[in-house]
Amino acid sequence: MTLATLLVEACRSRPSAVALIDGLRRWTYAELDAATDRLAEGWRRRQVQPGDRIALFMPNCAELAFGYLGCFKLGAVAVPLNARYKAPEVAHALVDAGASNLAVHISRWPEVESLDLAALGVRNCHVVGTDAAPPGTLLWDALMGPTECMPPPAAFGPEQPAAILYTSGSTSRPKGVVYTHGTLSASNRIQTAAWQLDPQDIQLITLSFAHAAALSTQLLPSLALGGTNVLLDAPTPGETVAAIRAHGCTRLVMLPAVLADLVDHLEHQPADLRSLRSVVAGGDIVPQRIQELFHLSSGLEISEVWGMTECLGSINNPPFGSKVPGSIGRPAPEVSVKLIDPDGQEVADGNEGEILIRSPALTVGYWNNPAATAAAIVDGWLHTGDLARRDADGVYWFLGRRKEIIVRGGSNISPLEVEEVIAQHPAVLRVGVVGFPDARLGQIVVAGVMLDADHPSPSEDELRQFSRERIASYKTPERIHFLPELPLNPVGKVDRHRLLALLQGEGAVGATPGQVSR
Repeated sequence: MTLATLLVEACRSRPSAVALIDGLRRWTYAELDAATDRLAEGWRRRQVQPGDRIALFMPNCAELAFGYLGCFKLGAVAVPLNARYKAPEVAHALVDAGASNLAVHISRWPEVESLDLAALGVRNCHVVGTDAAPPGTLLWDALMGPTECMPPPAAFGPEQPAAILYTSGSTSRPKGVVYTHGTLSASNRIQTAAWQLDPQDIQLITLSFAHAAALSTQLLPSLALGGTNVLLDAPTPGETVAAIRAHGCTRLVMLPAVLADLVDHLEHQPADLRSLRSVVAGGDIVPQRIQELFHLSSGLEISEVWGMTECLGSINNPPFGSKVPGSIGRPAPEVSVKLIDPDGQEVADGNEGEILIRSPALTVGYWNNPAATAAAIVDGWLHTGDLARRDADGVYWFLGRRKEIIVRGGSNISPLEVEEVIAQHPAVLRVGVVGFPDARLGQIVVAGVMLDADHPSPSEDELRQFSRERIASYKTPERIHFLPELPLNPVGKVDRHRLLALLQGEGAVGATPGQVSR
């Protein structure tokens, strides 16, 4: 089975049902199917072949959903880019994926206009959300094929790559996580069963569906079932509440930090959210206090979920029935989990171990990175680097990360990537980046910097602005501590564990956190 037929059942059984709502715009399933046929045909007319990569650089909007579906129908590979990327990050993803086409929303054009797209391998660039295409680009509407057209024949199978999702890893650059038509189809089946999704569900999608969580647990399974999807882009808590009430939304998926903001809003402005039947939070530990406050203000319980870009939602508390608050629950249907010690031996219940996952919805590997793939997936098991314990009832409790990845508000941040950016400043002699625990975001980004006495010393704000111009704002350090020396390990690299202890000891006299957008 391929995702080329994702809309077939919904179009047969619910052609007039509303599939997408984006502000004042809406599409029924029949309209969505016809529009994405036209999009696939438009790309085919521009010589896009099955297997070609198409980058989608957009906030949450209907055109991003169109982009996925058009790629799936044609057999092209969708490469969604984080809408918060800066120009160097966009350039890296375009080159790494070998994207021949780019669709970019006009709001993200400032990060693209300075790039030499042809030199990066991009043949065609189409711009969404404007009536005046920037020089050298075409309008999105010009991409659409004839009003009446048949979709191109699907000359590919379930092993065909369908999407490359970029995630920060232990290296400096984000890695491309590859999903095939078969693995994403399996994910739709698993998520539908795990969350008891229904065609009558009205999903409120507030998380970026350029990322795995909203894409795999909301948009794709909902479209396969014939459900309705309301799209919002980084809404305020008030906007989230207004959308739930206006559309009668039944399901919401949030990051812990976003849930905390919503709880704070509801404490000051109570609202009737009785249309919701399932509220999910994950991406990091969901504080028990926040769950309790949400229950008090809404009458709803939170269902916690654990997953990664490489294995989607693999462990969860059930949406209905008995939950175990504070835990991440039990394995989803068709998912196998085991915990191992550093020697690779399974641990007994109650003991800490690394989470290993086996699932038909597992990534097939990292794009053009066989070494990373071989290190991560061994004998069919994904080694996640995350730690948990299992209790006697088979319930899993998340304990933290063996890797050094910083997870800020549900977004993965590579310390090395941030270090490399800060190190570009001429006054920086050495830099180390670590994650500090934070009650709201899970972790924040903190840098220790050793300056070169031969250059004028930048202020914390100047160094932060230097970073913000080169990487997404959410990766920019909240705190920067200037130190005379940084602790090094035996091979001469910054020892992040010792640096973290040192900086935490300096916390009382450390720099004041800067304002960094989420």
